[in-house]
Formats: sequence, C-alpha cells, structure tokens
Amino acid sequence: MAMESEFAPAERTSREEVQRQYILLSELPFVREFLDAMPNMTVVLNRERQIIFANAQFRKFAGVEDSEASADDVFLGKRPGEAVDCVRANLTDGGCGTTAFCRTCGAVHSIVNSQKTHAEDVQECRIVRGATEDQLDLRVWSRPIEVEGENFTVFSVVDISNEKRRMALERIFFHDVLNTAGGLKGLSELLIEVDPASEEFKEVACMFSEATEHLVEEITSQSQLLAAENGELQVLVEKVHSQEILLRIIRQFHSHSNAQDKELLISKSAESFEFASDPVLIRRVLINLTKNALEAVGPGEAVVLNSFTDGDEVCFTVHNDVVIPEDVLRQLFTRSFSTKGHGRGLGTYSVKLITEKFLNGRVSCVSNEEQGTVFTVRYPQK
Repeated sequence: MAMESEFAPAERTSREEVQRQYILLSELPFVREFLDAMPNMTVVLNRERQIIFANAQFRKFAGVEDSEASADDVFLGKRPGEAVDCVRANLTDGGCGTTAFCRTCGAVHSIVNSQKTHAEDVQECRIVRGATEDQLDLRVWSRPIEVEGENFTVFSVVDISNEKRRMALERIFFHDVLNTAGGLKGLSELLIEVDPASEEFKEVACMFSEATEHLVEEITSQSQLLAAENGELQVLVEKVHSQEILLRIIRQFHSHSNAQDKELLISKSAESFEFASDPVLIRRVLINLTKNALEAVGPGEAVVLNSFTDGDEVCFTVHNDVVIPEDVLRQLFTRSFSTKGHGRGLGTYSVKLITEKFLNGRVSCVSNEEQGTVFTVRYPQK
C-alpha cells in the first residue's frame, strides 16, 4: 500500500537495499576520500531520496562525530531534511519531502527535478532546525550520476544565511530610508513657500517633525534587528500602556506613504490596560505588522488595531480583510521569505524573533475568507 504524501513520493527503499547500495558505492576507489575533500556539504542519494553517503562537511553540519562508522549508522537511509533536523521532516509518516510545507522547499524541488530531467538543478531553500528554530538560507545543487547501471543523485549544500541576511538588510534599509528622506525633501521645499506666520506653516512643520522621527525609527529598526540576530538586543522593561502604544502607531503612519488613501483605525472594542515590557520593542513589533497590513490592502480599505487581555497575557492584533494565499501562509515568519520581491522578507521574521526570543511572547496568524487576516502577538502581563 502506497504511503500518503502531499508532495514528493513517500516510499522508501528497504534497509537491506540501502545497505547494498552503500556497499556498491563504498567499493569504488577513493569515493570517501573524494567526497570528504569537497568543501561543500555533500551527500549521495538513491532514487527514493535516501542518503547512501555523507561527506565530512555534512557530518559536521548535522552535528555527528567525524568518524566513518558513526556517520554510516546515523545517516544511512535517512532523507536530507531528517538528517539535519528540519522541523517539518517528521510532520508526516512519509518524512522529508512529503508535507504540504515541502511544496515550497527548494531542496526537494532540486532533487526531484534533477531525477526527472537527468540534469543538474540549482535552487535556494529555507529551513528551520530543531528545538532552537535556527533559520537557515541554503543554496543546493542536485546532479545525477550512474554507478553500474543504477541512478543516484549527488546533493550539495552551501549555507548562504549571512549573504541573504546582509542583502535583505541593505535593501530594506536603503528602500525605507530613501523613501523617508524623499518625504523630508518635499516637506522642506514646501516650508520655503509657506508664510511663517500662517497655520499652514505650523502644519507643515509638524509633518516635517513626524517625517524626521520616522527616519530615526527606520534606522533604529535596522540596528535593533542586527542586535537581535547577534543575540545582543537589550530589553529595558518598564510600565507600558496599551492605548499609548496604539495611538503612537497611528501617529507614526499619519504621513507614511504606505497609509496614503487607506484607513488605519483603533478598534472600538480595544481595551485599555498596563503591563510590564519593553515599549520600544513592543512598538517595533506592531509597526512591522501594521506596515505589512497597509501594504496588503488597497485604497479605501482599512487596517484595524486592537488590544485586549486574556488571563495573565496581554494581546495586540492587526487585522485587514485581505486573505493570505495558503503557500504564503506556510512560510510566514521565515527569514528571507517575502511576497514583495527579491531581497526583502524580514518583517514577520523580526516580529517572531523579537517577540519570542526577547519578550517571552508568542506570535500567530489566522487568514481565511471569514476573518480576513489577523496577526496576534501575546505577552506576559508581568
């Protein structure tokens, strides 16, 4: 009976057959020495995407002692995601490659494409590893080989997390800061033309001040994210008032380009309460969620902020009526994933990073036709 799968075939070769394939490859002259000499993490897979051989770099990446016996025992017959402790790999009985999340995994796409086309296939993929939820950006290569009439796949991996993070931070920083600087330039030109004694002058001067504050916020945001990634973010706990936080976010987006011709509202049911946390980081989380929501809605549509208590937790929500596609929903909170184009994708990732690793909170998202899209962040009241 065939095993169920939501993407790649789930069937596996028997342990005896995997062992026979291992012996077949191990008897080739210098095969282990050649693979261990490669600088990239590399494994040899059979038709069922099971590991037959793993080189020294892959063993090190997976945290296995660098000895031939231990590597053979640990990896033999496993699939790549299972070997590196991908959090999705054990969600189904079929394992790595068979979950709904695997439909967007570049690794399994690369392997399957290479097997079908009998040609090299290069992809990028994102994985979350184990209980620590370390997020990695990887570039993978799959190349078919034939040994004594049997087909195998050489699968190589390079960790490009630092490269992707640097690119994303640079693009976001320059994109957002240039937008704000452009607004400042326009306001400064308008100030020149306005009578200093008029009400219009005061209004433009206030807008100028808000735009300047927004520029400082953007620079601070990138600095905070870098510190969070490096584990150096300082949390300064003080008394926080829910209404003050929400009102400040409304003011923050008063002259923001993302909010033009759109409504940003505080729900009539929003509760007023105090709690202990870092107000700067709380505001950073809600600003990122609000910015994403405003980018998702069209002119005339609304984004609604809300706050309430739930037991010993305080909760904030950001709601809009746009439904997130299922494949996008599965990849939320993953670094470097974005619907906005190449080099973006740190908004929801930073929300999860700051909320869960520094503020002892939780973040979740619900998106469907009935409710629209609701992001919820929860923090301890004390």
